[in-house]
Amino acid sequence: MDVFWYGGPVPAGVEGVRQTETLDCVPEKSLLFLDDRGRVQWDAIRGRRAYLVSDLPISTPLPEQVVGVIPRDTMVIQAIVTLYTEMRESYDIGDKLIRSLNEKELAIQEKQKTMLRDSKRYNAIIKNATDLIFALGPTGKIMFCNETVQNYLDHGRTPVIGRALVDYVVDEDKDLVLDLVVSGFRKGVPSKIEARFCLAGGKTGIFSCMSTPLAEDGHIYALSVIGRDITDIRSMQHRLSLQAKDLTLMINGLSHELRNPLTVIGAYMKRIEKRDNGLKAELMGTALSGIHSSIRRIEEMIVRIEQYETMVNRGLAYARTDLRLLISEVISRHPAAPEVDLEGDGELMACTDACHVQAAFSRILDNAVETGSERILATLSHHDGFAYVSLRDYGPGVKDDIESIFAPFSSSDPMKIGLGLTEARIAMVKIGSHIEVIPQANPGAVFTLKILMDRRNLIRDEDA
Repeated sequence: MDVFWYGGPVPAGVEGVRQTETLDCVPEKSLLFLDDRGRVQWDAIRGRRAYLVSDLPISTPLPEQVVGVIPRDTMVIQAIVTLYTEMRESYDIGDKLIRSLNEKELAIQEKQKTMLRDSKRYNAIIKNATDLIFALGPTGKIMFCNETVQNYLDHGRTPVIGRALVDYVVDEDKDLVLDLVVSGFRKGVPSKIEARFCLAGGKTGIFSCMSTPLAEDGHIYALSVIGRDITDIRSMQHRLSLQAKDLTLMINGLSHELRNPLTVIGAYMKRIEKRDNGLKAELMGTALSGIHSSIRRIEEMIVRIEQYETMVNRGLAYARTDLRLLISEVISRHPAAPEVDLEGDGELMACTDACHVQAAFSRILDNAVETGSERILATLSHHDGFAYVSLRDYGPGVKDDIESIFAPFSSSDPMKIGLGLTEARIAMVKIGSHIEVIPQANPGAVFTLKILMDRRNLIRDEDA
């Protein structure tokens, strides 16, 4: 306790007061009793709360350091000590309380700064995420979404918040989305679906959607959904599936395709071995010609298989391509193409791989020429984010199953290898596109390259 007595013995009966012979050891802001029997320099008591204890009248002015004069009365002195002690304890409690409040205030401010910083980070992550991030209400309407959702679904033109998610899903997959919403709110468990979304610009994308229920006080108030664009993954799976199927058919077909020329070669070799038994000179020439012809067929088959392998392994280089100019160049370079009329869009630009489109169109042009049609019609158009390059011949049409004509070694001409349409299909699949066929156009057949005009994994402005 910081209560001191200076200048004589502490009066009997006074408790809680320490006697001191010097003021140097008395802390500042302490309570100090000055006995009038002691001599003191007034400047030495600066910073202490001092009372002069005296029963004598005081005639000289007291310095400002002295609070007042009290009688040498034990009860008075003890009352002042008790009051001072209680006040100091109150002050200490108040100081502790103030410090505690200040510390809490600082802690709250620091927490708010951290939350604000984290909030900005989370908002930046959500805003710039390449995945679709949105929240669905109990009716399946979008309550919140990041900019990626807005750009994917409507190019940022019309707000998607408040719209039902199924409005952006293809008809065949709407039930999947409805089941996801119902399951999430009723069962309260995460769900995962794959659904096709109708994207801005008429494109269609495949998204893997994972939903997580958001609950508060035991009540599910929303579903948090993250959708990842897996269109390219599914396209790659389709491509690899086709490649594996083509490879299987090639392996199975090679034994048959090679057997015929090898049988011919073997038969002629046996006849040549019998030359001494009367084989005529003109038959020798026929035998050698047959052998050479069969060897050329084997060599051509090897070349076409290598061409298919080259197409499979060729890298992709996307660039803005003038499809009308590309098609015109392919037609003009074809050595056996008859009259080809080119109709439709005067200029048709697409962000695609020109080499793959050129290869695919060359193969379907070869196929049209092989029908013997005296006239071929090429038409260019675009719709819903796809460019359509159609080629119509006026021959007998396609009588076989559509899938079988794209199989390796499938040809109506026994002298042809039958890998042209196989190569055309794999070229289109690699760029996220495909070939549509009208087998009987009365007359002839129509083969259409349906070319994705923009790379699906990029969100572009239509005028970029």
